[in-house]
Amino acid sequence: MTALTLIGCALGAAIFFLIVQIRPPKPDPLAMLARFDAAQTPPLVAARSDASPRGTAANAETKLGRWVSQELARRGIGYTSLRQDVALNGQSFDATIGRKVIVAGLGFLIGLITTVFLTVAGLQLPLGVPVVVSLLFAAGFFFIPDFDARTAAAKRRKEFKRALSAYLDWVSLQMSGKAAAEQALPEAAKIGSGWPLALIRHTVTHATRSGQDVWVGLTELGERIGVTPLRELGTLVQLVAHDGAQVRDTLSARAASLRAEELADAEGTAGKRDQSMLMAQILLGVGFAVFLGYPAITNFMRI
Repeated sequence: MTALTLIGCALGAAIFFLIVQIRPPKPDPLAMLARFDAAQTPPLVAARSDASPRGTAANAETKLGRWVSQELARRGIGYTSLRQDVALNGQSFDATIGRKVIVAGLGFLIGLITTVFLTVAGLQLPLGVPVVVSLLFAAGFFFIPDFDARTAAAKRRKEFKRALSAYLDWVSLQMSGKAAAEQALPEAAKIGSGWPLALIRHTVTHATRSGQDVWVGLTELGERIGVTPLRELGTLVQLVAHDGAQVRDTLSARAASLRAEELADAEGTAGKRDQSMLMAQILLGVGFAVFLGYPAITNFMRI
């Protein structure tokens, strides 16, 4: 009984640490912009060490992830999609890779403790089954951070595209008033206050101050966070940047395309919800029919 209690406590502790690793704290939008800036500008001085347990654990997690990512890069595994997702979520790629490794280790530990618990409880398992089960747990938990990052990034991309369509309309209106694209881009980014426009404003300002072409900066931003319309827009505008009218028409057309895409997504989501409600109504009707018909069928069977 004592062994089962200790094994249960160990299993509960492993699950608790697993949940903590899977659900990292959500970053503030300003912190996200700071990380983008830090990724673009190499640090001049080393950051001060954090003596708190959370800071020490985060540093160890980042160092572990950096080593693993370097080893994966040597073997041609770049994790491009995951890099884009964690960048859009304002998280560190190295910390995410370290979290994946830690979660996989916790999964292995949970699988091993579970099989030991079943063995102590009296279930006879063939030789080698605990190791196989533990490896399966580790492999499954290794991809949980990917799913979490992908889900959060998908929501943020929708929000970013919605703001991007409005931003392109504002730029087009600024250019209709005889403003050049170099002037219209930063002026339009000052209108909104949400994190997507703050990110665009940061990118435009950084490109302007560093002497980089603004459209090149926006293209790199679209590539870094995995927003295809922004990347394609930057590439397309660079081809017609010499003609302000063509640039304005391109921006208006892309804004209309983004709105049409958003409308199609909304209609698709509404259709899925309608189907879900229909299935729920059908199941409710079937359950009610069984509830009414069961007494009659039971009485008929007794005759």
